[in-house]
Formats: sequence, structure tokens, C-alpha cells
Amino acid sequence: MTQLLVFREHLQKFYQKYTSFLNLLFRFLIGFIAFSSVNRMIGYHTMFNRISVELLLAAGSMLMSGSVLLFFTAGFCVVHIFYVSRVLAMVIAVIFLIIYFGYAKFVPKHAYIIFAVPIAIPLHIAYGIPIIVGLVMTPVAIVPISFGVGIYYFLQAVKSVVSVSNDSSINLYQAVLQQFFACREMYVMLVVFALVTIIVYILRNREWDFVFEIAIIAGAVSNIILFLVINYLFNIDMKAIPFLMGTVCSALGAWFVQFMRLALNYAGVENLQFEDEEYYYYVRAVPKMNVAAPSKRVKRINARHFSERMPSLKEEKDKTKNLDEN
Repeated sequence: MTQLLVFREHLQKFYQKYTSFLNLLFRFLIGFIAFSSVNRMIGYHTMFNRISVELLLAAGSMLMSGSVLLFFTAGFCVVHIFYVSRVLAMVIAVIFLIIYFGYAKFVPKHAYIIFAVPIAIPLHIAYGIPIIVGLVMTPVAIVPISFGVGIYYFLQAVKSVVSVSNDSSINLYQAVLQQFFACREMYVMLVVFALVTIIVYILRNREWDFVFEIAIIAGAVSNIILFLVINYLFNIDMKAIPFLMGTVCSALGAWFVQFMRLALNYAGVENLQFEDEEYYYYVRAVPKMNVAAPSKRVKRINARHFSERMPSLKEEKDKTKNLDEN
């Protein structure tokens, strides 16, 4: 644990030292992942489905906030779909505008959650998002999680319908909506993610020792049980091994995020009681775990000065040897 705390301290100091550069780098990476994910999922327009375009757009995203980046990513999706069907592109553009101006513009910090969900679902690590959200936010964050899930399955419906149909009229739009609303896996994920977020949020507010660790484990276990039960009841095709491995990796990732955010020393818990004119207070104080990172001190030796001192050192050594013999 000490080594982890030292690593945490080094990482925090490194981030504080290079905050401006790292923030730009993170925005670049988020933008690149977002635009490349769109190209991999619905890269219909050959002009934009290029690594050079992704890098150029990612460079531009360094100057954007989360909500603005979400807006441009949505526009990138619409451009690709416009290449296939104008009617479907207009419908999707309206849906994205409603999400942006009705929610993301007013809660910009939730824009990154909407980003993360569609990107994480194919990688089987989206199960950690409701756990992390439950640890650091309120259940209101279920809304951006739901938007992210809906966007992912809507784009999956577009991809599925376009791959088997050459029609670009209103029939394509109707087929996409029909497949989207018929996706049972989407409804299951919406319900499970909402329940896991609420469970983690309730548990992390308890006055227990190791409450955050308990909340993470409970969230992961709840996620597994709920998905397996619903999968059995509704006969949804789910690959067990990627699901279980993704849940375990997501729980470990959530623990790492929590450790970097806040590490508590439950061995030093103190229960305090005091009063004022109106109330009598019971306070439970849990100290944070902090450790000073060891600093390396380098002593420089002047080679020239050392060579000049060699004769005198040798003479002193000879004198000492003669005295010892006498």
C-alpha cells in the first residue's frame, strides 16, 4: 500500500506540474477516440473515414469543452449518415440537437459520460461507468448514461439496417426506428446501469469502514447478478466470458479512480461529540492517507577539484599509516 501511495503522490505532483499540457493532451486523446470510433462504427463517407481527418479533428478538439466536442462529434455522425440517407440524417440531427440544447449544453461535465458510454460498450468496460458515477456523482447522472446507451444502440440500428438495405427514402428511417425500439438489450442495459448507479450511491454514503470499496464490490456483483437474471428471463444473447472479464476490469478501474481521488485511513477513525446552543453533534472523522514522496538528492562532484585533492589525501593517508606503525 505504501508503494501505491508513493506512486499516487508522484502522479499528482506530475499532473500539477504539467496541468496545462496534460489537459490539452487528454482533450486530444478524447477527441481522437471519439472521431475514430464514429469512423469505425458508421464510416460511410470515404472522404472523412481517414486517419488524417481524425487527427485533424482531434487537434481541433483541444480547444473545445466537453459539450462543444459532443456537438461536433454528433455533427460528424450526421455527415456520415447523410452520405447514405438524407431523411435519416435529418432525423438524427434533430435528435442530437434536442440532446445537446436540452441537456448537454446546461450540464457540460456530463458530456464526457455521454461520450464514454458508446465508446466503452464495444470494449465490454462500460460496466464501470455506473460504478464510478455512483461514487463521485448523484443519481442524476443516470440521464447522460441513458443518452449514451441510446446513442450507441441507435447507431447500431443504423449500421444494421444500412448494411442490408439500399433504400434511402423514408422507409430506411422507419426500419431504423423499428429496430431501435425493438432492441431488448438496450432496455436491459438502461435498467441495470440505473440500478447499479443507485446502489453504489446509496452505499457510498453509509458510515462504514471501507465504504467505497464495499460500494464498488456491491456494484460489480449487482451488475453481474442483474444481467445474468435478466438474460435468463428474456433470453438475451450475451457472451459470458467477455461480460465477466469486462465487469472485473471495470471494478478494478473504478477502484483505481477512487484510490487516486480519495484514499482513507480507517485505522485512525475518530468519533467526536460536541454541542452548541441549538444542537448536539456526533462527528465521525476519517483521516486521509498521505505519504511524502521521497525526493532524490544528487551530489555533484567536480572531477578537477577531486584530482587536485588526490596528492594531499595520499599524504594524509601516509602520515596516518606511519603514526600507526610507530
